[in-house]
Amino acid sequence: MEKLVGKTAVVTGAASGMGLAMARRFAREEMNVVLSDIDESKLDAAVTEIQADGGNAQGVVTDVSLESDNVQLLDASIDVFGTVDVVCLNAGVQGSIGRSWALSAEDYKWTMGILLDGVIHGVRTFVPHLVDQDAGHVVITASIAGHISSPFGAPYNIAKHGVATLAETLFHELKVEKSNVGVTCLCPGFVNTDIVRSTAARESGSVGSAIDDRGDQMLELTLRALSGGLDPEVVGQQVLDAIYNDQFWLFTDQDWDEPIAARADQIARRSPPRFQR
Repeated sequence: MEKLVGKTAVVTGAASGMGLAMARRFAREEMNVVLSDIDESKLDAAVTEIQADGGNAQGVVTDVSLESDNVQLLDASIDVFGTVDVVCLNAGVQGSIGRSWALSAEDYKWTMGILLDGVIHGVRTFVPHLVDQDAGHVVITASIAGHISSPFGAPYNIAKHGVATLAETLFHELKVEKSNVGVTCLCPGFVNTDIVRSTAARESGSVGSAIDDRGDQMLELTLRALSGGLDPEVVGQQVLDAIYNDQFWLFTDQDWDEPIAARADQIARRSPPRFQR
Protein backbone atom coordinates (compact mmCIF):
# COMPACT_ATOMS: atom_id res chain seq x y z
CA MET A 1 0.00 0.00 0.00
CA GLU A 2 1.31 3.43 -0.90
CA LYS A 3 -0.34 5.46 1.85
CA LEU A 4 -1.59 4.51 5.30
CA VAL A 5 -2.16 7.90 6.92
CA GLY A 6 -5.89 8.24 7.59
CA LYS A 7 -6.58 4.57 6.79
CA THR A 8 -8.21 2.19 9.28
CA ALA A 9 -6.54 -0.89 10.72
CA VAL A 10 -8.18 -3.66 12.74
CA VAL A 11 -5.89 -5.74 14.96
CA THR A 12 -7.01 -8.85 16.85
CA GLY A 13 -5.15 -9.93 19.95
CA ALA A 14 -4.27 -6.25 20.37
CA ALA A 15 -4.26 -5.90 24.16
CA SER A 16 -0.67 -7.08 24.53
CA GLY A 17 2.41 -8.42 22.76
CA MET A 18 2.77 -8.16 19.01
CA GLY A 19 -0.82 -7.05 18.50
CA LEU A 20 -0.40 -4.08 20.80
CA ALA A 21 2.91 -3.24 19.12
CA MET A 22 1.17 -3.24 15.71
CA ALA A 23 -1.62 -1.02 17.05
CA ARG A 24 0.86 1.44 18.54
CA ARG A 25 2.84 1.64 15.31
CA PHE A 26 -0.27 2.12 13.19
CA ALA A 27 -1.45 4.90 15.49
CA ARG A 28 1.91 6.67 15.17
CA GLU A 29 1.44 6.41 11.40
CA GLU A 30 -1.75 8.45 11.93
CA MET A 31 -4.03 5.55 11.12
CA ASN A 32 -7.35 4.89 12.81
CA VAL A 33 -6.95 1.74 14.88
CA VAL A 34 -9.55 -0.73 16.11
CA LEU A 35 -8.06 -2.93 18.82
CA SER A 36 -9.80 -6.22 19.53
CA ASP A 37 -9.15 -8.70 22.31
CA ILE A 38 -11.04 -11.10 24.56
CA ASP A 39 -9.53 -9.56 27.73
CA GLU A 40 -11.65 -6.46 28.31
CA SER A 41 -9.57 -4.91 31.09
CA LYS A 42 -6.29 -5.19 29.17
CA LEU A 43 -8.02 -4.00 26.02
CA ASP A 44 -9.34 -0.89 27.78
CA ALA A 45 -5.85 -0.14 29.10
CA ALA A 46 -4.32 -0.51 25.62
CA VAL A 47 -6.89 1.77 24.00
CA THR A 48 -6.48 4.36 26.76
CA GLU A 49 -2.70 4.32 26.29
CA ILE A 50 -2.90 4.89 22.54
CA GLN A 51 -5.50 7.62 22.91
CA ALA A 52 -3.36 9.34 25.57
CA ASP A 53 -0.49 9.38 23.08
CA GLY A 54 -2.68 11.15 20.54
CA GLY A 55 -3.82 8.12 18.58
CA ASN A 56 -7.30 7.60 17.18
CA ALA A 57 -8.26 4.23 18.67
CA GLN A 58 -11.33 2.22 19.62
CA GLY A 59 -11.65 -1.15 21.32
CA VAL A 60 -14.01 -4.04 20.59
CA VAL A 61 -14.13 -7.08 22.87
CA THR A 62 -13.92 -10.10 20.57
CA ASP A 63 -13.72 -13.87 20.86
CA VAL A 64 -12.16 -14.67 17.48
CA SER A 65 -13.18 -18.33 17.73
CA LEU A 66 -16.79 -17.19 17.19
CA GLU A 67 -17.80 -16.23 13.65
CA SER A 68 -20.47 -13.87 15.01
CA ASP A 69 -17.86 -11.91 17.00
CA ASN A 70 -15.78 -11.40 13.84
CA VAL A 71 -18.82 -10.04 12.02
CA GLN A 72 -19.54 -7.76 14.97
CA LEU A 73 -15.93 -6.53 14.87
CA LEU A 74 -16.18 -5.62 11.19
CA ASP A 75 -19.54 -3.90 11.68
CA ALA A 76 -18.29 -1.92 14.69
CA SER A 77 -15.17 -0.82 12.79
CA ILE A 78 -17.24 0.42 9.85
CA ASP A 79 -19.70 2.15 12.19
CA VAL A 80 -16.88 4.14 13.81
CA PHE A 81 -14.45 4.76 10.94
CA GLY A 82 -16.47 4.11 7.78
CA THR A 83 -14.32 1.31 6.37
CA VAL A 84 -11.46 -1.12 7.07
CA ASP A 85 -8.24 -0.95 5.04
CA VAL A 86 -5.87 -3.23 6.97
CA VAL A 87 -6.76 -6.25 9.08
CA CYS A 88 -4.23 -8.09 11.23
CA LEU A 89 -5.49 -11.54 12.23
CA ASN A 90 -3.15 -11.93 15.15
CA ALA A 91 -5.04 -13.27 18.19
CA GLY A 92 -3.29 -16.29 19.63
CA VAL A 93 -2.53 -18.64 22.50
CA GLN A 94 0.15 -21.22 23.13
CA GLY A 95 -2.60 -23.66 24.00
CA SER A 96 -2.35 -27.17 25.36
CA ILE A 97 1.08 -28.81 25.25
CA GLY A 98 2.20 -32.36 25.96
CA ARG A 99 2.25 -35.76 24.26
CA SER A 100 -0.04 -35.62 21.22
CA TRP A 101 -1.81 -38.85 22.18
CA ALA A 102 -2.35 -37.66 25.76
CA LEU A 103 -4.04 -34.40 24.80
CA SER A 104 -7.83 -34.48 24.95
CA ALA A 105 -10.18 -33.64 22.10
CA GLU A 106 -11.03 -30.46 24.00
CA ASP A 107 -7.32 -29.53 24.17
CA TYR A 108 -7.17 -29.64 20.37
CA LYS A 109 -10.54 -27.97 19.89
CA TRP A 110 -9.86 -25.04 22.22
CA THR A 111 -6.36 -24.29 20.92
CA MET A 112 -7.23 -24.64 17.24
CA GLY A 113 -10.51 -22.77 17.70
CA ILE A 114 -8.55 -19.63 18.48
CA LEU A 115 -5.47 -20.13 16.30
CA LEU A 116 -7.00 -21.62 13.15
CA ASP A 117 -10.76 -21.10 13.24
CA GLY A 118 -10.18 -17.51 14.37
CA VAL A 119 -8.16 -16.78 11.23
CA ILE A 120 -10.64 -18.62 8.99
CA HIS A 121 -13.47 -16.52 10.45
CA GLY A 122 -11.38 -13.38 9.99
CA VAL A 123 -10.63 -14.15 6.35
CA ARG A 124 -14.27 -14.99 5.58
CA THR A 125 -15.46 -11.81 7.32
CA PHE A 126 -12.94 -9.14 6.30
CA VAL A 127 -11.60 -10.22 2.89
CA PRO A 128 -14.93 -9.75 1.04
CA HIS A 129 -15.01 -6.15 2.33
CA LEU A 130 -11.46 -5.51 1.11
CA VAL A 131 -12.11 -7.21 -2.25
CA ASP A 132 -15.23 -5.12 -2.78
CA GLN A 133 -13.22 -1.92 -2.37
CA ASP A 134 -10.30 -3.47 -4.32
CA ALA A 135 -7.78 -2.14 -1.84
CA GLY A 136 -6.30 -3.04 1.50
CA HIS A 137 -4.03 -5.53 3.17
CA VAL A 138 -4.41 -8.68 5.28
CA VAL A 139 -1.73 -9.63 7.81
CA ILE A 140 -2.03 -13.20 9.08
CA THR A 141 0.08 -14.21 12.07
CA ALA A 142 1.45 -17.70 11.55
CA SER A 143 4.68 -18.80 13.24
CA ILE A 144 7.95 -20.60 12.72
CA ALA A 145 5.80 -23.50 13.93
CA GLY A 146 4.01 -23.22 10.58
CA HIS A 147 7.21 -24.39 8.87
CA ILE A 148 8.74 -26.90 11.29
CA SER A 149 7.16 -29.31 13.76
CA SER A 150 8.66 -29.32 17.22
CA PRO A 151 7.61 -32.10 19.61
CA PHE A 152 4.88 -31.85 22.26
CA GLY A 153 2.99 -28.92 20.74
CA ALA A 154 0.65 -30.67 18.28
CA PRO A 155 -2.40 -28.36 18.44
CA TYR A 156 -0.25 -25.24 17.99
CA ASN A 157 1.80 -26.80 15.19
CA ILE A 158 -1.27 -28.02 13.33
CA ALA A 159 -2.98 -24.64 13.60
CA LYS A 160 0.06 -22.64 12.50
CA HIS A 161 0.73 -24.91 9.51
CA GLY A 162 -2.91 -24.41 8.56
CA VAL A 163 -2.70 -20.65 8.98
CA ALA A 164 0.44 -20.41 6.84
CA THR A 165 -1.10 -22.38 4.00
CA LEU A 166 -4.35 -20.38 4.26
CA ALA A 167 -2.32 -17.17 3.87
CA GLU A 168 -0.48 -18.59 0.86
CA THR A 169 -3.72 -19.84 -0.69
CA LEU A 170 -5.33 -16.44 -0.18
CA PHE A 171 -2.34 -14.74 -1.80
CA HIS A 172 -2.62 -16.94 -4.90
CA GLU A 173 -6.39 -16.46 -5.14
CA LEU A 174 -6.16 -12.68 -4.98
CA LYS A 175 -3.50 -12.70 -7.70
CA VAL A 176 -5.67 -14.88 -9.94
CA GLU A 177 -8.57 -12.50 -9.30
CA LYS A 178 -6.27 -9.55 -10.16
CA SER A 179 -7.20 -7.96 -6.85
CA ASN A 180 -5.23 -5.08 -5.36
CA VAL A 181 -5.60 -6.54 -1.86
CA GLY A 182 -2.24 -7.55 -0.39
CA VAL A 183 -1.38 -10.36 2.00
CA THR A 184 1.44 -10.75 4.51
CA CYS A 185 2.15 -13.99 6.37
CA LEU A 186 3.92 -13.06 9.61
CA CYS A 187 6.10 -15.89 10.92
CA PRO A 188 7.60 -14.85 14.26
CA GLY A 189 10.43 -16.69 15.93
CA PHE A 190 10.98 -16.06 19.61
CA VAL A 191 9.35 -12.75 20.58
CA ASN A 192 9.23 -11.56 24.18
CA THR A 193 5.47 -11.70 24.80
CA ASP A 194 3.21 -13.19 27.47
CA ILE A 195 1.72 -15.91 25.26
CA VAL A 196 3.50 -18.79 27.02
CA ARG A 197 3.27 -17.15 30.44
CA SER A 198 -0.50 -17.34 30.03
CA THR A 199 -0.19 -21.08 29.49
CA ALA A 200 2.03 -21.38 32.56
CA ALA A 201 -0.57 -19.53 34.64
CA ARG A 202 -3.29 -22.07 33.86
CA GLU A 203 -3.93 -24.95 36.26
CA SER A 204 -1.86 -27.97 35.27
CA GLY A 205 -3.91 -30.47 33.31
CA SER A 206 -6.64 -27.99 32.41
CA VAL A 207 -7.45 -27.08 28.82
CA GLY A 208 -4.80 -24.71 27.49
CA SER A 209 -2.11 -25.85 29.93
CA ALA A 210 0.88 -28.19 30.06
CA ILE A 211 -0.87 -31.54 30.59
CA ASP A 212 2.07 -33.84 31.37
CA ASP A 213 5.79 -33.92 32.18
CA ARG A 214 6.77 -33.40 28.54
CA GLY A 215 4.50 -30.38 28.41
CA ASP A 216 6.15 -29.02 31.54
CA GLN A 217 9.60 -29.45 29.98
CA MET A 218 8.55 -27.72 26.76
CA LEU A 219 6.93 -24.92 28.74
CA GLU A 220 10.12 -24.28 30.70
CA LEU A 221 12.30 -24.29 27.57
CA THR A 222 9.96 -21.95 25.69
CA LEU A 223 9.64 -19.52 28.58
CA ARG A 224 13.42 -19.28 28.75
CA ALA A 225 13.72 -18.71 25.00
CA LEU A 226 10.99 -16.07 24.89
CA SER A 227 12.51 -14.09 27.75
CA GLY A 228 15.48 -13.38 25.48
CA GLY A 229 13.34 -12.94 22.40
CA LEU A 230 12.75 -10.03 20.08
CA ASP A 231 11.07 -6.86 21.35
CA PRO A 232 7.46 -6.85 20.06
CA GLU A 233 7.88 -3.21 19.04
CA VAL A 234 10.41 -4.36 16.43
CA VAL A 235 7.75 -6.68 15.00
CA GLY A 236 5.28 -3.79 14.88
CA GLN A 237 7.67 -1.85 12.66
CA GLN A 238 8.36 -4.92 10.51
CA VAL A 239 4.63 -5.37 9.91
CA LEU A 240 4.20 -1.73 8.89
CA ASP A 241 7.13 -2.04 6.46
CA ALA A 242 5.71 -5.27 5.03
CA ILE A 243 2.38 -3.58 4.30
CA TYR A 244 4.09 -0.65 2.58
CA ASN A 245 6.30 -3.01 0.56
CA ASP A 246 3.52 -5.52 -0.22
CA GLN A 247 5.72 -8.27 1.26
CA PHE A 248 4.22 -11.73 1.63
CA TRP A 249 6.64 -13.72 3.79
CA LEU A 250 7.66 -11.84 6.94
CA PHE A 251 10.08 -13.73 9.18
CA THR A 252 11.07 -11.70 12.22
CA ASP A 253 14.65 -12.98 12.20
CA GLN A 254 16.96 -15.37 10.35
CA ASP A 255 17.53 -17.74 13.26
CA TRP A 256 15.29 -20.44 11.78
CA ASP A 257 16.39 -20.24 8.16
CA GLU A 258 18.64 -23.30 8.44
CA PRO A 259 16.10 -25.60 10.16
CA ILE A 260 13.42 -24.61 7.63
CA ALA A 261 15.77 -25.26 4.72
CA ALA A 262 16.83 -28.57 6.27
CA ARG A 263 13.21 -29.66 6.55
CA ALA A 264 12.58 -28.80 2.90
CA ASP A 265 15.64 -30.84 1.94
CA GLN A 266 14.45 -33.80 4.03
CA ILE A 267 11.10 -33.71 2.23
CA ALA A 268 12.76 -33.48 -1.19
CA ARG A 269 15.02 -36.43 -0.34
CA ARG A 270 12.13 -38.39 1.27
CA SER A 271 14.24 -38.55 4.43
CA PRO A 272 12.74 -39.09 7.89
CA PRO A 273 12.10 -35.83 9.77
CA ARG A 274 14.85 -34.63 12.07
CA PHE A 275 14.09 -31.74 14.38
CA GLN A 276 16.88 -29.24 14.83
CA ARG A 277 17.12 -25.82 16.45
